[in-house]
Amino acid sequence: MSQVSRVRPRRTGASVVALSAALLALSLALRAQAPAGGGRGALVPMTASTILRNPDAHVGETVSMMATVEAVVSKTAFTMDQDRTKSTGQEILVIAPGLTKAPDVNAYLTVQGEVMKFDPAELAKKSPTYTLDLPADVVARFRGKPCVLATAVVTDKLVDLEKKPIVPMTPAELSFQKLMTTINSAFPAVRTGLDQPNAATALKDQAAAVKKSFGDAQAYFGANGPAGATKLAGDALALATTIDDSLAAGKIEDAKTAATNLQQMCTTCHGQYRERLDDGSYRIKSGG
Repeated sequence: MSQVSRVRPRRTGASVVALSAALLALSLALRAQAPAGGGRGALVPMTASTILRNPDAHVGETVSMMATVEAVVSKTAFTMDQDRTKSTGQEILVIAPGLTKAPDVNAYLTVQGEVMKFDPAELAKKSPTYTLDLPADVVARFRGKPCVLATAVVTDKLVDLEKKPIVPMTPAELSFQKLMTTINSAFPAVRTGLDQPNAATALKDQAAAVKKSFGDAQAYFGANGPAGATKLAGDALALATTIDDSLAAGKIEDAKTAATNLQQMCTTCHGQYRERLDDGSYRIKSGG
């Protein structure tokens, strides 16, 4: 009986770790972007020891690797070993260009990324914006050996050390968000209400709100960029004005045509200049 009691906690712990790892791998696979090197295939659950046993079979794979931290070797790199209790000399190097905090030694991590043979020149091709910060002796030690170019470094508390914290919105961004909320509420009402017999009067307030919001959106982009979005917002304002004027003149078909074009323009703008963050909020992309 005492033997069963001693064994059971280890089995339970292992089961929890396995289940957590499986759920984590699924979560990472659903939200992951393509890794910096564009590894082949789907996300593959993997251990460090499996990769080290036959590295050539896994080069180019996008893996979700589970192991413990052996040593932190730079601000953006560390080594992992399958055995948390002793060093076996079988460490795998992890390069994490976006690492925000060094992991704890002996911590159990799940690392997602592409398996490659470590070579600074090849790494520069796969991650051109990253500057390798490894000491020369570490470079020499791992050159030609398998490593993982990480896109996620997740602790047992499900904290991704590779993910930068989301910066709070500025007052200007919060004001812009309110504009989009107004448009997202009023414009669908206008589009679906244009077939109503009393559309000209029933949609007066919504059409005016859409027009004003697009005017304010154009002003926002003019002050904050990007330039391409400013142009689209100006074109959207022209269409919103056409809808408003057409309703006032009783030209419902003209309003419908403008509304269809405005919907297409909104889709174009969102596709080019809007991005969704991990917390579900949206921000305007920089550049353009």
